[in-house]
Amino acid sequence: MTGSDDSSVSEPPPLDAMAVLLDGYFHEDFRAEHGGHEAAARAFVQEASAAEREAAKLALEAFLSWAAGVSRDVWQRALRRAGGSWRPRSLGPLREVLEMLARDREYS
Repeated sequence: MTGSDDSSVSEPPPLDAMAVLLDGYFHEDFRAEHGGHEAAARAFVQEASAAEREAAKLALEAFLSWAAGVSRDVWQRALRRAGGSWRPRSLGPLREVLEMLARDREYS
């Protein structure tokens, strides 16, 4: 997909469950506060409830699966609407955050 014809692009999965993660940990000052995306994800894992962590993990898994089939512009717009201020240029950093959420017991 080129992303030039947005009418043919599927809608992103529901991302409400990522709001606590994105708004609380990937806000405009997250780099100053946490140093980077992995440290912000680690802080979320340490501070969020088990239910919040699991919901964010499932939402991020669904988002990444969907994003793999659309253009970068499309998934970046969806991520912007979901919350937070973080704007990764590729899906790689989002996959790293998912890895942190998937192994959250190591940091709890």
